[in-house]
Amino acid sequence: MTEIKVCGLTRERDVELACELGAAFLGFNFSAVSPRRVTVRAAKTLARAAGKGPAKVGVFVEESRREIEEAIVAAGLDLVQIHRALRREDLDLPVPVLAVARLRGGCPDLPESSLLARCRMVLLDSALPGRPGGTGAPLDWNALSGRSWPVPLMLAGGLNPENVGDAIGRVRPAAVDVASGIESSPGVKDERRMKAFVAAVRQADIARS
Repeated sequence: MTEIKVCGLTRERDVELACELGAAFLGFNFSAVSPRRVTVRAAKTLARAAGKGPAKVGVFVEESRREIEEAIVAAGLDLVQIHRALRREDLDLPVPVLAVARLRGGCPDLPESSLLARCRMVLLDSALPGRPGGTGAPLDWNALSGRSWPVPLMLAGGLNPENVGDAIGRVRPAAVDVASGIESSPGVKDERRMKAFVAAVRQADIARS
């Protein structure tokens, strides 16, 4: 079954709905450059609303190790997702890392293999100049079809209820990540679209089984 990550959560009601719908991962964005940024205090409240079900993922860009560790403790994060070149010291954090790679010219720019092997998953996102993530731009799924991955793949990049089934059929990822594709505005999830996204993922799973 394809796991689902709902990212860029800023409201308790959206967290609760994502849990009800069976999301495996909840993403809280701590990056200062993100329109979906939450404070550590807000993330603590959101994490409480999530309970002990889905894995709570902290999304970071250039935050310091101290800031990352503070968020891990305060919000009870289970994973960290780092949108920059992976560093060896990142793998010494107290929770596992979800590495991030970009698709450039049809080829994913994966981290060094010795580092990637120690990561929980790799999230593949689209690349736009000056944008660390959450671009809403879709990937070229045909370029990814039939590839194997050294760690489980989480597919991101412009996914929405209308295209996620096609993406799963072509790429066959372990998980999919959605943010802007189910929003009415940055950080505000649309209930109807979140439900439609989950339904499309489950339908794609049936089709590929």
